[in-house]
Amino acid sequence: MATIDMTDGNYQEIIANNKLVVVDSWAEWCAPCRKSTPVFVEMSDKMASDDFIFAKLDTQHNQEAAAAFKILSLPTFLVFKDGNLSNRWTGADIGRLRKELTALTK
Repeated sequence: MATIDMTDGNYQEIIANNKLVVVDSWAEWCAPCRKSTPVFVEMSDKMASDDFIFAKLDTQHNQEAAAAFKILSLPTFLVFKDGNLSNRWTGADIGRLRKELTALTK
């Protein structure tokens, strides 16, 4: 699997040490998250590289990171470029997820 687990203990390091990081903020009880997770994982398997990191943040068990990112609804996707938040969106719209991730490679 090309995704890494983002936690309270490593989220700052992951963002600081990678050029491009896409984060899927989710929770086990979130039905829409279960819809979007397979697509996120599929795309990470195809697109992840040394410069392009895909991370999954379990907000239920990593509340410090969720609070730092101001996660108010799930799923929330975050894109960090060179350590800075450059894009965020919420919802399990699979078409948008594919479009946003594909646009990052251009």
